[in-house]
Amino acid sequence: MKTTKNNHQGIKIESVGRNVFQILPIAAAMAASGVIQPAFAVDRTWFGGTGEFGVDTNWSPTGVPGSGDKAVINSGNSTLSINTAITSLDLLGGVLGGTGNLTLSGLSTWTGGSIRGAATTQFDGGLSITGGARKDIEDGRIINVGNTTWSGNTSANNNSILFNGGTINNTGTWNDANSFDSFMNHFNGTNTFNNSGTYNKQSGTLTTIEVTYNNTGTTNVNAGTMQLKGNGTHTGNFNIASGGTLDFNQGTHNLNNATTSGGGTLKVSGSESFSFVNVNGGTHSSAVLISGGNLQGADHTFTGAATWTGGSIRGAATTQFDGGLSITGGARKDIEDGRIINVGNTTWSGNTSANNNSILFNGGTINNTGTWNDANSFDSFMNHFNGTNTFNNSGTYNKQSGTLTTIEVTYNNTGTTNVNAGTMHLTNSFTNEGVIDVNAAAAFQVARASNTTFVNSGTGEIRGDGTVITPTLGLSNSGAINPGNGIGHLTIDGDLTQASGGVINFELASLSSFDQLTVTDDVTLGGVIDVGNLGYTPVVGDSFVVATFDERLNDSTFASVTHDFGSGVAFDVIYHEHDVTITVVPEPEQYALFLAGLGLMGVMARRRRNHIRR
Repeated sequence: MKTTKNNHQGIKIESVGRNVFQILPIAAAMAASGVIQPAFAVDRTWFGGTGEFGVDTNWSPTGVPGSGDKAVINSGNSTLSINTAITSLDLLGGVLGGTGNLTLSGLSTWTGGSIRGAATTQFDGGLSITGGARKDIEDGRIINVGNTTWSGNTSANNNSILFNGGTINNTGTWNDANSFDSFMNHFNGTNTFNNSGTYNKQSGTLTTIEVTYNNTGTTNVNAGTMQLKGNGTHTGNFNIASGGTLDFNQGTHNLNNATTSGGGTLKVSGSESFSFVNVNGGTHSSAVLISGGNLQGADHTFTGAATWTGGSIRGAATTQFDGGLSITGGARKDIEDGRIINVGNTTWSGNTSANNNSILFNGGTINNTGTWNDANSFDSFMNHFNGTNTFNNSGTYNKQSGTLTTIEVTYNNTGTTNVNAGTMHLTNSFTNEGVIDVNAAAAFQVARASNTTFVNSGTGEIRGDGTVITPTLGLSNSGAINPGNGIGHLTIDGDLTQASGGVINFELASLSSFDQLTVTDDVTLGGVIDVGNLGYTPVVGDSFVVATFDERLNDSTFASVTHDFGSGVAFDVIYHEHDVTITVVPEPEQYALFLAGLGLMGVMARRRRNHIRR
């Protein structure tokens, strides 16, 4: 009679007769596949020489590792020629090579040695990459990993992973937790790390990745710096924790609608010859540091605080800094190839000698809509190199330090330009449509060249207590000139032409406190002279020398006089050879009565005299 039972190893034993048994493999289907499966889990160690993975005698204990086994390779060269599935691999040294794919279902460990050859090693049960020795991926090998821990180096850049024609595909969680700086090294060939899962940079160290790094999943820089020195295409998320840095240092990186966020820093660095970061849209809220290389790509916006210490921003698109921008340090900054930079609040400061920390325009535009603080400690420079270059100020430009700022590019002012100290020098023709406010001892200059022009348009205002230096052709005023802010003294160093729509406003506080305008060269008068009340009580006969000049050309005069003193008072304008004086007189009606009164007094006097004579 036939009886059947299962032993503790899970093998079916069938009785066919007295003391005679037949063993039937449960995994018959696996056996039918041609892969021999052992009945017991065994740790099998490679013999240390060069040979085939699939030869029994190359392993101790004898037998090819099977589905329940662990393969241990300490040294030598094991060549796998057929597809094989085992539980795990401990690669301590030597070489695992060949064209056969190896699938590992359990946790494996890699402490040294090389995985090479045009095949795939699949770590489904997790992988620990640890210890000081270098690990090599070579000759077209593809390594697919689920959950991986890369840790345990004993000094800077050991436990490195060398790529010599290899690929790692991370679909799970890769924990980068080395205690010292670590390194994925590009040696030769095409080398790639594809992250479609989660890459966690855990420790406060530097991880340098020289191979192509493609992020379609999530990269978390939780501490330290992750420096990318290969190429990459990124459509996933970069989360940068406070204190962490994601550094695009070399190669070409395309951020295609990627996301960068967190309290850390997104950094663009490296040489302008070798580092190119194309930011094509996306959402970018982390802080940004541009210290070198090239920031380019399609339109993009940075909402976090940005710092620019070197490198180039280029290409026919727009970079928008909504979180503020600090332009600092000694290196030159380049805007090139049609790039438009839109800035809210900006500080341009920190140069270390005259004209470093310069901004070079090579076909570029800056649009300032917020507050631009020009606060360099030494002379500074916006340089026109080539192409059409423009600085548009629709916000507030503050020239802060007592130095010279030279702007070679076209400067358009529809906002407010405050020259609080030093000299702001424009080398091109200038039409002002906003406010130019020049503080005492400061100067605003348009280059004294024969072909440059300086126009204060109908919407423009020039004011303050400093000096406005005109080109050879002088200043043409169709807007407003207001000496001082309150009572003050403005100097125009050059010629002044008052157009028909122009107005010069003088305020009077007292007989000894009133606005004054000094023109060092000639004037052609016209337009309006306006007299404002800043506390002065008019007294007929009081006079004020409000403007001085070298010559008044063509006997020119103001077309009209206006004031805001109310009824009962008027002002005469008296034109002298080198000045304009305003004098308080009665209003015409009052003046007529005054003259009539004088006539009546004369008649009475004559009558009195006649009366006396009689």
